[in-house]
Amino acid sequence: MKKNEKYLLGIFGGCAVLSASFLLYRVLVLDKGLGLFDSIDVVLPWLLGLGALFGMIAVMVSWRLRKRAEAGKKPMSKLYMWSFILSFVPFAATLIRSLFHGVSETCLEVVVWYAVIIFGLIFPVFPLMIFWQVLYIVKRIQYRK
Repeated sequence: MKKNEKYLLGIFGGCAVLSASFLLYRVLVLDKGLGLFDSIDVVLPWLLGLGALFGMIAVMVSWRLRKRAEAGKKPMSKLYMWSFILSFVPFAATLIRSLFHGVSETCLEVVVWYAVIIFGLIFPVFPLMIFWQVLYIVKRIQYRK
């Protein structure tokens, strides 16, 4: 692992610890719970933690691909390709479900279903899937040259 990658992992790890400690302080000491995303003191730790997670994933993937290339193997393994293909499953499932049941349900069922999708699927899963797809495409272009 290169020196700059170690520094980046340290910075991203520090951001993750800082984010988690602030959220734990808010829940355990202040007894406020995690709260809604309506104020900056709730949104900022979540964004900091999400950014740290994405940063650590990017550094580790870059390190792994470079390590495979230095070993004489193809940097993009079949497993990495399949993870890219499977990252489209949440999008496809949401689209199929929306098209299939969009016209046959009552207004209340539609509102409840889309609330579940937005707060249950989109916030935790979709940003990670989009990040993974962008990272795969960038690394594929980088190692194609």
